[in-house]
Amino acid sequence: MRSLKNQLGFILPLIALLFAIEFSLTSDKIVQNYEALMNNDYNIVIVSSKELDETQIRPLVPTLDRLEPLSAQGILDRLSDNVSAKNLSVLQNALPKFYSLKLSAFPSTQLMNEIKDKLQKFDGVSRVETFSRTHDKVYKILNLTKTLSYTFMWILGAIGAMLMFKQARIWLYEHKERIEILTLFGASFWLKSGVLYRTAFIGSLVSTVVVVGFFYALPSIKIFADAANEIDVTLPKADILGQGAVLLGVALALSWFIISLVMRKIKKSDV
Repeated sequence: MRSLKNQLGFILPLIALLFAIEFSLTSDKIVQNYEALMNNDYNIVIVSSKELDETQIRPLVPTLDRLEPLSAQGILDRLSDNVSAKNLSVLQNALPKFYSLKLSAFPSTQLMNEIKDKLQKFDGVSRVETFSRTHDKVYKILNLTKTLSYTFMWILGAIGAMLMFKQARIWLYEHKERIEILTLFGASFWLKSGVLYRTAFIGSLVSTVVVVGFFYALPSIKIFADAANEIDVTLPKADILGQGAVLLGVALALSWFIISLVMRKIKKSDV
């Protein structure tokens, strides 16, 4: 059990599992940051024959952040050389009013359709442009990224748990003689399995340090930082205390559960 090979047989699957968990959490943060970034650049254009204000629109759009009028002065300025002042004044009065609607949160496809339907029914509104085709594509990519990251986590978790269970059984049989003696003397369950729990604790601690250390250094690794900068994404730096405590808790809970499962499955005659 003290051999490096036996230790790695438990630590490596645990590292893979914790890596998958932290990768999923990091991916989720990146997606959230990217949604916020996209939301800052995203707006809905409303064309209306009447003036609109936020108090009228907010009951229809609960996630409304702000409503800003769009000036048509640029178009009129370009026509000023070819159109008389009188006709330009008539054109200005005939032009509908344009508004840019900003949301406080990146909308789902369903929410976007609901917003569009409500706005189009509003008195005076003649057209609502949500740029849904581009929005749908980006939103589906973001959701796919989330789904893949969590699927990856569960697959690695299942494989890692099976490998850890196998290694725990190896540890158990390495301590066969010691456990037999303690059993004969009526030792408690915790006394018989104490060495396995201590070993699992050390493995959990080492695995947590490795994973947290990697994700803490991730934003500083040039190849990852450059790739993130190309798509205007900021890689979050791991919180050593907060995320470290979560990962250590997960590692201890899983490893001790596996040790307990192995010990309770072994009958006295089987040890």
